Amino acid sequence: MTGDNPVKWRGLALLSPALLFILALVFVPVAILLFASLNGPAGFSYSAFSRLVHVPVYAQVMGHSAALSAVAASLSVLAAFPIAVALARTTGGWRQVLWIGVLLPFWTSFLVRTFAWIVILGRNGLVNNLLVSLGISAEPLELLYTHLSVIIGLVHVLLPLAILTMLPVIESMDRRLVPAASTLGAKPGTSFFVVYFPLCAAGCTAAWLTTFVSALGFFITPALLGSPKQTMVAQIIIQQVQEMMDWSLAAALALVTLVATLGVYWVYDKLVGLSSLAGEASKSAGGRLSRIRAFKQALMWNLGRASDRVLQVLPFRSASAEQRPVPWFALLLVALMVAPVLVLIPASFTTSAFIDWPPQGFSTRWYAEVFQSPVWGTAFWRSLGVGAVAALIASLIGIPAAFAFAHQRLPFRSLLLGLVLAPVILPRIIIALGLFYVLSRLNLVGSSLALAVGHAALALPYVVITVTATLKSYDRRLDAAAAVLGARTGARLGRVTLPIIMPGVVSALIFAFATSFDDLTLSLFVSGGLFTTLPKQMWDDALLKVSPSLAAVSVLLFAGVLLVMAAAYLARAALARRRFA
Repeated sequence: MTGDNPVKWRGLALLSPALLFILALVFVPVAILLFASLNGPAGFSYSAFSRLVHVPVYAQVMGHSAALSAVAASLSVLAAFPIAVALARTTGGWRQVLWIGVLLPFWTSFLVRTFAWIVILGRNGLVNNLLVSLGISAEPLELLYTHLSVIIGLVHVLLPLAILTMLPVIESMDRRLVPAASTLGAKPGTSFFVVYFPLCAAGCTAAWLTTFVSALGFFITPALLGSPKQTMVAQIIIQQVQEMMDWSLAAALALVTLVATLGVYWVYDKLVGLSSLAGEASKSAGGRLSRIRAFKQALMWNLGRASDRVLQVLPFRSASAEQRPVPWFALLLVALMVAPVLVLIPASFTTSAFIDWPPQGFSTRWYAEVFQSPVWGTAFWRSLGVGAVAALIASLIGIPAAFAFAHQRLPFRSLLLGLVLAPVILPRIIIALGLFYVLSRLNLVGSSLALAVGHAALALPYVVITVTATLKSYDRRLDAAAAVLGARTGARLGRVTLPIIMPGVVSALIFAFATSFDDLTLSLFVSGGLFTTLPKQMWDDALLKVSPSLAAVSVLLFAGVLLVMAAAYLARAALARRRFA
């Protein structure tokens, strides 16, 4: 027992900077914000919660938010499943194509992807132009500012996240189980629903939970693609802070959202287990949940038998994944993920002052306007600087924490991991509002450093997850060999460990930088005026008018994502060649 204590303390020492950082920038501000919900004009008061109960509009907005988030999360998981399965089973060039198709929209800004749907679904957009040209509709349809447009936008934004969440579970499955079931006489439908899908269930439910919580805190998509009927709770919170200056009501709404989120996590933990969020298998239900488990098993058997009957009457035979080397359906879905952003390219070269379809003429006027504008230039360089500082801070704090989780024994490991991952688990609007509440009391609103520190807290979980995954595949016998040869800890770290895990460290830096560069939620509160960031400037322009200059900025950002992905791929390939040279 005494021999294990130094190991445990070493792990806690590596992890403590990350825990203190998250505590100071997430938990303390959120706690202070929640106390603000109980402050009234005369001191302690429940008036904010009383208004939530007695004013019907707030209950309606929260209900709409939950319903839209649930529908979007469900559709995202349904669309993500075949893509994740194809990624797990496909090899060679097609796998690279699928990865590019998933990562390209994942790295592309939320704002850019949302702008694309304005061009596609607008009254003078691509879809209406096609419908009128084909004679399907006599006049343009009202496709924008509806429930349909909001759900389409949410699904497009959430789909890459759903794929990346469920993929580790699907990749960890034993692929021999389905052929074994077929050998024992199981038909394709039964093999899928009784054997394969239950093993994927942990990843699918984790993807649903992640996308649902993310959608619950969204405001960009419903604000740009929806009408007042599709208002979500994050929009009401922002309105109460920025327009009404009603902190108590905004804090009360945030508290209700937080309680609802924690309730969803509690139910998920009881049914599946929070360990599945880390890519592990779901825990088995027992005791009171045995009936639920029996119901799920019966449902899977019935679905398997029904699908086998359908397959028998179809005019083609089902083929195994090995017999279908080209995942055509997954490629089609990936193409639909990328295509909306490509629509912005011709729209950015129009000669018109408005975005319509087809674009009129050809002109680089809007690009010249963006490059010559001091507003866009200042916003870009500020976002670049804030992102670089945030990535550096998150990496300096997150990499030691990743070593602690990967190589050290930690007490209450799951609890500590949950605390570090809190910025991902909680709706971002709550974290941003709490941090803004504290920064406003400290007169730090508008500070680039304060914004960078806040972004570092948001990016920290991605650094920890990425570097931890890299360290798990690291052969620790190399450290032992270096120690035998006389290398000290610092020399082993600098000359052996870091060079080998450098691709993962670079990926973590890119993750952290992209998280900061693309953030609008925190920037919307902390930055403003002459200190605006690029997403904040795009948001302000979009609220006034979606112009071709916005399309030009979106295309430039998309091109930047392509360059970063290409540079990362070349750097990783160069490091691999150097390692095996």
